[in-house]
This record gives sequence, C-alpha cells and structure tokens, in this order.
Amino acid sequence: MSFRSYDLLKLTQDFGEPLTLRTFATGTYQPNLGTVTGQTPTNTSFTGYMYNYTNLNPNEVVRGTRKCIIPALGLGVLPEPDDEILGNGDKVKIKAVSTVFSNGVAVCYMCDVGE
Repeated sequence: MSFRSYDLLKLTQDFGEPLTLRTFATGTYQPNLGTVTGQTPTNTSFTGYMYNYTNLNPNEVVRGTRKCIIPALGLGVLPEPDDEILGNGDKVKIKAVSTVFSNGVAVCYMCDVGE
C-alpha cells in the first residue's frame, strides 16, 4: 500500500483521532541490575490515524500489523521505537518508524505499532 505524502496528511485531517505520543527521556543504565532508571515520560498530543495493514504477498506470512500515521509538521518530538501511543482506550508501543518526506521536509511518520 503506497500513499503520497499529501494523501497521508489529508487522511489524518479527515479521519484522524486525538492521540498522545508518550516519549521517554534517556535514563541511567544500572549495570548491576540490568535496568534503566530515571526515564521520564513526556506526553505530546496530536491528531493521528491508526489502521490495520495486511501484506498481500502470499509468500510472506503476516497476521496483521497495526500502523499509525503521525503528522510531523509542528509535532516537536521524534517518535522512536519503544515510545507509546495512547488514545481511544488503547495503548500501543512503537516497533518501527519510517519518515515520509516531501521536497526534503519531513511530512509525517508511519509507525508500526503493537502490544
């Protein structure tokens, strides 16, 4: 499934819903515990579009992947893997992020999301 960058923006404007991007500031790694402490969450509100995507390639077994389109213009933060998206009673984790550019300017982020 391919979209032009303008189509993605119109899709979010016409059918998007209020969502929250929860990013985490880098914490301190504790080698003796094997954990990271001091990660502070920051919430950023945006209007995004969540949808289910299924690859139609019969040679690839895909159960179904949820994606979220996040408009980049005016967002102020960069979504990264392990950030969370909250909204409509749902909380998902970003698995991968692809940036969609138009004339060298980031227009939106297409995020693979999951539990």
